[in-house]
Order: sequence, then structure tokens, then C-alpha cells
Amino acid sequence: MGIVWRAIKSAARSVYWKCRFGAGVRAPLVEGFDHLQLEVARGGKVIFGERNQNRGHLYMQCGPQGQLTVGSHVFFNSGCSVACMGRIQIGDYCKIGNNAVIVDHDHNYMDDSGEYLAGEIHIGNRVWVGANAIILKGARIGDDCVIAAGSVVKGEVPAGSLFYQKRESCVKRDYAYCAKENRQGSE
Repeated sequence: MGIVWRAIKSAARSVYWKCRFGAGVRAPLVEGFDHLQLEVARGGKVIFGERNQNRGHLYMQCGPQGQLTVGSHVFFNSGCSVACMGRIQIGDYCKIGNNAVIVDHDHNYMDDSGEYLAGEIHIGNRVWVGANAIILKGARIGDDCVIAAGSVVKGEVPAGSLFYQKRESCVKRDYAYCAKENRQGSE
């Protein structure tokens, strides 16, 4: 009964999207998204492949000139956010970790020519994006890549790559202060 109920909810959600966004959203009748907040501006276009899923809340936004394409069999873990003002393409069989953020634009704070400076993002097939990763405009991630947790991606990531950012942890301690504290506590 659970599978049937989910299929009915999914079909109702797809019909709602068609009624609300019209030609701006193309999705299969039965989709595995649950707790998806979808915002599509007039003129924006969102295309979903088949059998996509999410766990927890997922936020997707597509602006007036935006083109957001999500391939088939893509999984988004809880807390993910996708904001498209230009063009975002996510390939098939991708896995997106908790709290990942995909943003193809910057805010234009320099002048009054436009609110956003939009670009493109391309994520290939079979890409795994770790938790808390941020993918920025201009990112081109090839097929079969792994993006490590907490990474910030901007630019080219060749196919078959493991992308991570080396971070060093620095701890500075005042040993004299610690030693003085310990002596006073032992007396």
C-alpha cells in the first residue's frame, strides 16, 4: 500500500506543477521527490528525468532565464539547495550529499545593470557530491567524479577525478598559561 500511496502523491504533485508552472516544468508523471520546494519564475524551464529521489527537504529555484535540467536516477540528500538563474545541468545517476549547494550565479553588487551575474554549471553522469559541498558558477564536473565533503568547486574537474581541498588545522596554545593553571589546581 505504501508504494501505491507514494505513486498517487507523486502523480498529484506532477499535475500540480503542470498547473502552476505550465510549460516551465517537464517531469514524468510518477517522480520520487518528497518535500521538494520548487519555484519557477515565468520564462524559467525545469526538466526532470525519471526516478529521481530526495531525502528530507530539497529546495530548487529557477529564475526567468534559467534552464535547470536534472537527469534520471538522481538522488538528493536532505537540506540540498539548487538555485538556477542561468543554466544548470545535472547528469544521470548522480548522488548529492546533505546540505550541498549548487548556485550558478553571483549577486551583482557592483552596479545597477542587473540583480544577478548568471553562468553555467555542468555536472556529468555518475558524480557523487559529498555533504556540505558548494558548486559555483563556471563549474564543469566530468563523468565519474567524486567531490569530497566540504569542497568548493569552481572551474573544470576532469572526468574520473577525486576533487578535494586540503585544509590544515592550526591550534595555538599558550603552554605557559596552561602549565600555570595546572600548577595552581594541584596545590
